[in-house]
Order: sequence, then C-alpha cells, then structure tokens
Amino acid sequence: MTSPAKNINPKTTRSSLACLACRSRHLKCDGKRPSCSRCAEISQECNYARSRRGGLDRAALAERRKRLAEGGSGNGNGISTTVAVAEDWTAPGLLPAQSEFVDASFAGAGLLSGFRVDDSSTPTTSFQSHMVSIETDVLIDSYYKNFHRFHPFVLPQRYMIRHYQDPSKRVSLQPLIAAMRLIGHIYAFREWPDQLQTQLESYCAQAGSLDPVVVQARLLHSIALFWYDDKNQAKIESDNAISLAIDLQIHRDEFAAQYAADDPVLAESWRRTWWMLFIIEAYYAGTLGTMEMRLVDVDATVKLPCEEDEYESGVIPEPRTVQDFDCREFASDEVVFSSFAYLIGAVRCTGLAISTVPKRAVKEDSTHILQAADSALDGWLLLLPKGQKQVMSKTGEIDELMFQAHLLIHVAAVGIHRPLSDLRFNPVEEISSCARDPPRDNPTPDLINVHTARVMRSVEAQIRLLALPVRPFRHTPFTTCMLSEGILALLSACHFYLRGPKLAIARDQIRMTIGCLKALAELWPRTARNVREIQTIAQHVLGVGSGAASGSGSAPRTASSGTTPGSSDLPQLVGGDGQGSLGSEGDLSSNDTDIFPLLRSVDDLCGWYNIGDMDTDLSWGMVNGL
Repeated sequence: MTSPAKNINPKTTRSSLACLACRSRHLKCDGKRPSCSRCAEISQECNYARSRRGGLDRAALAERRKRLAEGGSGNGNGISTTVAVAEDWTAPGLLPAQSEFVDASFAGAGLLSGFRVDDSSTPTTSFQSHMVSIETDVLIDSYYKNFHRFHPFVLPQRYMIRHYQDPSKRVSLQPLIAAMRLIGHIYAFREWPDQLQTQLESYCAQAGSLDPVVVQARLLHSIALFWYDDKNQAKIESDNAISLAIDLQIHRDEFAAQYAADDPVLAESWRRTWWMLFIIEAYYAGTLGTMEMRLVDVDATVKLPCEEDEYESGVIPEPRTVQDFDCREFASDEVVFSSFAYLIGAVRCTGLAISTVPKRAVKEDSTHILQAADSALDGWLLLLPKGQKQVMSKTGEIDELMFQAHLLIHVAAVGIHRPLSDLRFNPVEEISSCARDPPRDNPTPDLINVHTARVMRSVEAQIRLLALPVRPFRHTPFTTCMLSEGILALLSACHFYLRGPKLAIARDQIRMTIGCLKALAELWPRTARNVREIQTIAQHVLGVGSGAASGSGSAPRTASSGTTPGSSDLPQLVGGDGQGSLGSEGDLSSNDTDIFPLLRSVDDLCGWYNIGDMDTDLSWGMVNGL
C-alpha cells in the first residue's frame, strides 16, 4: 500500500529541523510551522522537538525524573502519570538510533502523552519504553474498534486498561500491547508499521520463556503478517505461538485457573486464547490447502467460551464443556451456547465432514458424501437455536463469530459438492490462490443434480450474509477465501446454466461479492491480490472485459455459449489497467501474455510452500479429524 506521505512533492527539500513524525520515519521535512507539508497533507498533528540548547544535562534530567516519581501526581501505585514529554523525548540520553524504535504515530497522532523513556539506555542496549497509560492510546482504541470483535480473545478494553495500570503486570503485557498497536496502526493508517514490528519483536525476545501473554502477541502478529503477504514470517510466529501454548498446556482446564489468580475475566481470556489458536490454525489450513494441523490431535480439556456481552461485562458464568456441546441434541430443554462455542463447533464439524470425503472423489462416492459429509454440516445448522442465533441482532449489529461460522459451513459444502456437481471447473481458475485443484474427468456421478443444488444453496446462503445491511464491509480477512470459493462456483453457474433474470441476478451477486472483497483489500494486500485474480477469472469465464478479447480478434464468449474455453483456446490476457494479466511476480500486470505457460511458475500466493503434487492436495484445504 502507498503511504499517504508519498503523495508529497518529491522535490521538497529537507529542513535542518524536521518534525518528530518525519524524523521517526526518516522522511524529508520542509520544517514549516506550525505544521510541515507532510503532516498538513494527511491532517495529523505536527510536533517539533524542543531545542537542547541550555537544557538540563543527563544527570540533572535523571534527578528531575526521580523527583517527579516521588512527589509528582500519582495514580495510587507510586507511578507518575504526568511526564514531561518534550523533556524526555529530547534528552541528550536519547540517541537518534534509539528513536527509530518509536513509530511516527506516537508523535503524529498525539500519542506522546504519557510516553516515558528510560534515560539509562545506550546505543548498545535495546530501546526500553512503555506507555504509562493505554487509556488514551488511539492505536489501542483502533484495535478494539476495528479488529477485536473478529477474534475476541485478549482482555476486553476496560479490563486491559486496568491490568496495564498495575506496575507488576505492565512489563509482561508489553509484547501483547505492541501487537495490538501494530494491528491498530494498520486500520488507522492503512500501512505496515515497521517501527512497531521492531518493537514487538524486541519485546517478545525479552519476554520470559514461559510467558502465556507471548502466545497472544505472536498469534496477532502472525495474522497481520499473513494478510500483509509475509507468509514465511507468519508461519514462524504461528508455530512459535502453538509450541509455547502446548508447552504451557493452555489446552488443559487447570491452566486458566492457575494463571488467572482468581480473576474470572482473565481465566476466560486464557480459554479463548486456546480456542482461537485452534480456529486460526484451521483457517490457515483452509486458506492454504495444506495438511499442517498440530492442535487437532491435542487432548484438550479446556472449557468453552461464554457470550461476548458476558465477557465484556465481566460477569462470567460457569463455563460449559465440549462434551456438553456434543450432546446438545439430547437436552430436554433447548440449550443455547455462546457464539464462540458455535464457531468452535463449526470448525470441528467441517473438519469431520471433509475427513469423510476422499481426496479425489469419484462418481461412486456420491451417495457416501451425501450421507456422511452432509449429516455433519446439516447437523450443525439444524441444531442452532431457533431465532436465538441470528447473525444480525434487532439493533442491526453483526454477530461476527456466527458470521464466520456460517461462512465456514457453507464454503465446506461448496468444496465438498462442487467436484461432483454440474458446476464444472474452468482451467483459468488455477490462477486463484484460494482455488483448489479441479477433479479429474470422471463419468457423470450419481445424483449430480443434488450435488449442484447443494452447491448453489450454500452459495446463496453466502450471498445472503454479504447482503446484510451493514456497510462498509468489515470482517476478518480470513473471509477472503471463504467468499472466493463461493464466487468461483457462481461464475461456473453463470457460464453453464443460468439464463435470463437468474443470470442477471447472479451477475449482480458477483459484483457485490467483489465489492465486499475490495473493502477488505483496502487493508490487506493478500486480499487485494486475490481480488485481481478473481477479476481475471471472471473476465475469462464470462467472456467480458479486457481479458476476454483474444489476439485473433474473435468475439467475446458469452454465458449462453454453453462451452468452457480450454487451455488451448483461452484468450490472451491483455493488461493496460494493471488488472488482467500475470506479471513476473504473480501480479496481473503484463501485456499480451498467454496465461497457461505461466500458471505453474507462479508462486503459491497463499501457501507456506508450493503444493505441486495434485494427488496429495486436499479437495477443500482442511484436514482430517478436526
């Protein structure tokens, strides 16, 4: 993504006096007062360091801070909450090399308030700093406002603030706070904060070897890295989080009580941490099409999370067990579990459904799939409490966890049934990083129309979720591939059998889905890449747009033609607007390039590694035995 600061005239000369925001980013600054051109362009506060001339020397500053700590305004814990920011920031003991660890948002967004610098630092030691209070930190606020509800496992905001105010807990929370601020920065500024990442990595390295807070920090860091297209480092962070969680035995019921110190909200946070690790690992497996699942074989006894309003209020009920959830159909009265519990159930039952399906389904598997796989998926849907587990509340708020659960159930159905349906695969789909390998050419399976209807029912259910009257479209980036598989199936339906008004409606549904994905793409580069892939596939399958015009000048194919272009007669992808052809790095940007010779040379855009053996890939991307 392009940083807003890059829109400034490149001929701007750097002033000898740069503002704090430009200095921390090593950008040219014209030094204008009261606001430099860069800060004025993006409407952010512009601050300048006070002159050091005539200032206190290092010893005098240390003595002054000591007096402030002993006699200044306190917070009941002997910690001064009012710090002379300009004094600390410009102290001779703070070298320029050390200030690089501080993100520009400290200065540019008014976050210097309450920031304390350890004046004993030297160029050879790490930058030691912490926020005395996170209550007014706009990046923490951005995290809770924009991301927390998608993956709610860290402490609710007011409880996090309370814990951070405790000096005995503040140091251990630093890795997590840094991870939260990194994600908050992405939502606030729509760019990757290198300085905050450096600070996060430093805190994680300095944390105790068995500190459970690091599990939370690394999981958040992994998610951000993954959707910012750093798949290798994302895997490292995910693996480290899982290994530490297993070493600490967070999956055991006793852990929450042991590490919560009689705090029911903190105990709930630890339970949620384990289950979110479980869910995110499954999301990675589904998104990547890999078989890497470590947590599925762990004998977990941790109990299920409570409802979100209970978590936020701090009134935590006695938690239910997985065994309670698995036996809910036998309860005499209708038992309602939390949305988090139903999401866990959706992950487990989709894994079970997929485990019943051969990696390469053939026509003889048709009846077995309908009997085994569908019973798992439909069992989850049919046992939802009537009217009590709606995705949207009466006040128009989205239950994000139920939203994910429904999408997961339906994308599993699409992946299981499409290979045996009449919704044939177009070879160009292979450019999608979310697509799976198409089935081999087999005789028409039994009950093909049933499989087709199952796919379309799930696609329509996905469309209903996307059409909920909430805009802008803001959900977890893991919805990217869930939606992409549905849209690929819908494109096939448009090409093969939808006609007239139904075709027109489906085209509108495709437009809406791409629009939803574009909203996510504004934040996450990996989603942006997926959108370009989907656009290119749609141009070929529907025979429209710049990608549909072949070099021979043949007329564009239409959905009514009844045939799917094969690899030998696909039109060339013509660039021009940056969307429509594959470039050397997997981008859709080069001109007059035949797509298929490049398909196998393109990096696996969504995987930890390339999956070259089609016989060992999974049909949907999950793993047996969830």
